[in-house]
Amino acid sequence: MMAAGRKMPPIWLALLPYLLTGLLPLVVGTLLVGACGLPVSAGVFAGVLVAAAALILAAGAGREAFAPGVGLWPALDFGPASAARRLALGCLALAAGLLAVMQFSGLTGDWTIPLGGLGILGGYFYFAPPVRWHYRGLGELVGALGFGLLPVGAGFYLQSGRLVTEILVYGFPLSLAAFNLFLIHGFPRPGTAPSPGEGALAERFGPLAGALVYTVANILTIAGLFICVVFPAAPLPSRLGLWPLMVLAVVNQEFIKRRAYRTETGLVRLCRLTLSLHLGMGLVFALGLWLRL
Repeated sequence: MMAAGRKMPPIWLALLPYLLTGLLPLVVGTLLVGACGLPVSAGVFAGVLVAAAALILAAGAGREAFAPGVGLWPALDFGPASAARRLALGCLALAAGLLAVMQFSGLTGDWTIPLGGLGILGGYFYFAPPVRWHYRGLGELVGALGFGLLPVGAGFYLQSGRLVTEILVYGFPLSLAAFNLFLIHGFPRPGTAPSPGEGALAERFGPLAGALVYTVANILTIAGLFICVVFPAAPLPSRLGLWPLMVLAVVNQEFIKRRAYRTETGLVRLCRLTLSLHLGMGLVFALGLWLRL
């Protein structure tokens, strides 16, 4: 994704936007606890945040170990595949250890470890065998859950031991935007033929079909943001910030309409804009809930 002759950014700088967009739904779920008038444990929040960051890093290391160069995700130079595998396993051990301590110490509920298991199944095994969601055409759905409903629900449950329907109000739009984030990063590079029966959705069916799927998910994302604006039971103090996000979604759709994905530059721009939409949604949701505390 970098032009020839340009220096690659440091690993942490390339990973940071993806790490933030993956962690913000967890922050949203945690802040929703406080907005509902329930107590929030800073210790649990810190532990869960570190565990979630470790799972995201494990997913990135798993890509470098088992599918280097696949998709349009930033290249993270962890060294040889064996080093990437060790890093991934170390991150998984850290996440599992933190979650086990929290559950068995009584700080969180009985579903703490199963929720962590879902994070491992959807993160590390996105590229790693034997599951390899990416190669089964299911990576977009797994990524949608992992960057949307699952962390929002986990953030709420791990603090309160229960779930509320308002999780869906924030989780569904984030999942829809995350679906497109994973979809666009799986688009074949311009000039590459579809690979029937393998790879990401857009690789299997071609960019035109991928663009149609992106359009449907993008329209649903806009609808979800609009519901957040008018939702009467829990109005967001920052809801005016949702309108620019809807405009950004429309801009993304215009790039899709113009088939910007047919060029390397246009495809990279779409990846960045789609990432910006999901990241912006997490920030606005978090800000609005923080203002409700």
